[in-house]
Amino acid sequence: MKQYEKGLTGEKQAENYLLALGMICIARRYRAQDGEIDLIMQDGETIVMVEVKYRPRGRSGAGLMAVTPGKQRRILHAAQAFLTERDWFGLPVRFDVVEITAEGVLHIPNAFMATG
Repeated sequence: MKQYEKGLTGEKQAENYLLALGMICIARRYRAQDGEIDLIMQDGETIVMVEVKYRPRGRSGAGLMAVTPGKQRRILHAAQAFLTERDWFGLPVRFDVVEITAEGVLHIPNAFMATG
């Protein structure tokens, strides 16, 4: 399986996991000029920007470490673009990481803050 296909597989697993928690999917693979967001979900009143890390052979927790400060900045830029397009400023926003490993799904709510 190619890396792109693995990424899509991981994103679908993450989406299914979050849907089972009661979230609603708003967008997948949102791209802006300065970044992208794997999944954009709604959890009650909160808009959730989700970075998915697919690590089928890695240990749990390694995916979170891959969300570097630079990656966080790119996600923040994309989130700003998304919210601007929809005039959704003022809504609560959260940044989560979902890691998919051979061991299962690790969901980290509020993995980082919008300070980048």
